[in-house]
Amino acid sequence: MTRRFRSTRKFDKQFKQLDTKTYKQAAKAIDLFISDPSHPSLRYKKIQGTSNFFEISVNMSIRIIIEVTSEDNNQINTLYIIGTHEEVFPT
Repeated sequence: MTRRFRSTRKFDKQFKQLDTKTYKQAAKAIDLFISDPSHPSLRYKKIQGTSNFFEISVNMSIRIIIEVTSEDNNQINTLYIIGTHEEVFPT
């Protein structure tokens, strides 16, 4: 199975609006996720109550939500949204 990566327009817009420090941290987390999704620093885990959404940590306050689906023989990882825990998990 081949892992493929893409992002939503909303993610791209949110990513570009990050401050410089957070932008660099997020870029590093994305690169690490692509090369080693099980790296402990990402704290990669399934979002409870969903069937195909996962989260990774950029830092102590910023999360990236990823939708994982299958298409043919490919695993599609869509970078869905990025923001603080409160922004990505609204109550």
